[in-house]
Formats: sequence, C-alpha cells, structure tokens
Amino acid sequence: MDKTPRFNLVTTPLSGTNLIEAGAGTGKTYAITGLFLRLLVEKRLPVDSILVVTFTEAATQELKTRIRDKIRAALGVFSGKPTDDPFLKSLRSETKDPQTARDALKQALLAFDQAAIYTIHGFCWKILRENAFESGHLFDAELIEDQEALKKEIVEDFWRLHFYEASPLFVRYALNTGVSLTSLLELMNRGLAHMDLRVVPRLDIPDTSMEETAYRKAHEAAAQQWPAVKSEVERLLKYEGLNRRKYPLQKIPEWILNMDHYLTAGPGMILFEQWGKFTPEELAGATKKDCTPPSHPFFDQCRELRDRYEELVRAYEQQLLALKGRLFDYVRAELERRKQVENVLSF
Repeated sequence: MDKTPRFNLVTTPLSGTNLIEAGAGTGKTYAITGLFLRLLVEKRLPVDSILVVTFTEAATQELKTRIRDKIRAALGVFSGKPTDDPFLKSLRSETKDPQTARDALKQALLAFDQAAIYTIHGFCWKILRENAFESGHLFDAELIEDQEALKKEIVEDFWRLHFYEASPLFVRYALNTGVSLTSLLELMNRGLAHMDLRVVPRLDIPDTSMEETAYRKAHEAAAQQWPAVKSEVERLLKYEGLNRRKYPLQKIPEWILNMDHYLTAGPGMILFEQWGKFTPEELAGATKKDCTPPSHPFFDQCRELRDRYEELVRAYEQQLLALKGRLFDYVRAELERRKQVENVLSF
C-alpha cells in the first residue's frame, strides 16, 4: 500500500523543505500559483521575495500570466465576489484577516513586474551578474544560449593541430573509418554532457613510423611484381583443384580488377574485401582433397602485405584512441579559456 503523503494545496505547510513529485498534466502549474498566493496571503511576503524557477521561456511566461491572473481572481474573492474555484474558497474561509490579505494582494499586483519568476538559467545569470565580483566574472559578461559555434571552432583547431601534418596514410585511415570533424564534434558533445567524465586508459600518441615503413615496403614489393605476374595469378585462381563455391570463376576477373586498382593507386588504407583470396592460407583451405594448393611468390607477398597492414591498423587504432582522449582535455581547457577571453557565459 502506498503510504506516500498526498499533496494538499490548502493545508501543506509553507515552512521547511517540501518535495512534490508529479507527472505531466497533473496540475503542477496550478499548484505553483496556489502556493504563490498562499505565501502572499499567509506569510505576507512581497512578490520579489518569492522565487519561482522553471525550465523554458514559454513555461516562465505561462507562470507569470497564471500567477498574475490568480492574484486578480483572489483579490476579487477577498472583495466579496463569488467563485467556483475550491482553492480560493478555502483560502478565503481560512483567512482570519481578509482586509490585510486584500491589501497584500493589491500591493502584489502593483509590484508584479518585480516578481522573481525565471528560467533556471535566467536566475543563475541574474545572480552572477549581480554578484560579479564575488563570482569572479566581469560585470559586462555576455550570456550565450548556444555555444555550438565555439565548440565547433575548438574541434576544428584540434583537427588542424593533429591531422594537417599527420601522415597521409593515417589521415586516409581515419577518414575511411568514419573519423571526421563531425564525428569528433559528436564525441565531444557526448563527453561534455558529463564534465566529470574520466578518460581511460590514458594513452600516449604512438610513433607509427616503423609500421608505416614496413607496410609501404610490402605494398611496393607487391606492386612491382603485379604487372609481370597478373596473368599467371589469374590462371592459378582458375585452377580446377580449387573449390568453385569459394573461388567462383565469374568472380575472379572482378578480384583481379580490385588488385589492379589497389596496387596501382598507391598505398591505400583499406584492403579490398577479397584480399584474403590471394593468400596461401585461403588457397590451401579452398583446395580440393588430393589436389595440390596453387603456389606463387605473389601469394606469399600478399600475405606479407596483409600482415604489415594489420600491424599498421593496430597502431593507428591506438593513435586514434589517444587522440580522442586528448580531445576531451583540449576542448575542456580551450572552452573555458576562450569563454574567459571573449567574456561570455553559457548555460
């Protein structure tokens, strides 16, 4: 059985701390206007001593309108007008000094422009502006609602710092695997949503020059062999001792074209999908029983190139992980620094 106390707008104490939980459409705005009215009537608080905060500008304007209308309606009730509002009826009957309450309501209407009804960010901005010295901000700081342009500028600077002079092979690999200005900005936004986020593991940016050199040499060796061995390789792939489900004849010309493109276009950073078809392991695995697997030095070179490629990919993945970790540190530091330089605050 639910023993949670039910909120009663008329009898809930106006002292201490109260938490009211309510879903959408359950009358939160109605309750807030009622509590505001009770503070005016029962506690004799002036309107600028009652703080009301909400999330959006639209909700703030609605609250202001509803509270002002409620004060007018209450003033009418305390002046003798009839009402169908059960809350106003109860408030009038419970009030021992209606004349004093009426005076308080009149004063509240006259001073309503001073009512402290804000969005959460609007209230924070007001406090910072009025207490600039204590909060360590300049008096003429500007509040920006959207800092996306500033974050984009910082990410672009990070990209220039770490990708403009990086190895073309690394940049090509990063782009081919979906790393871009847009993806880094999205990653940063997810991280900045949790300012206390800790990046683990902390990685240093590795030196990938050895892996790059080995890969380039393997690529160059294969590219030099290819023109002279192309026809022989194609003939071996059509060898009758190979399983045709794994090496269908109609696919082999396409694979040869892929190899042509890969080796003549210079070192690339994505091996085409059927690269393994040119390695001794896959050829041996597709050879029929009692047949000898096709053999050629070019197949050995393809295995060598694949191995060097996989080593380089592992190194590049470490490099990307390290850069993503640095991105968080860089953006956090730069965002704070640039906002101070430009004298701006954001939500």
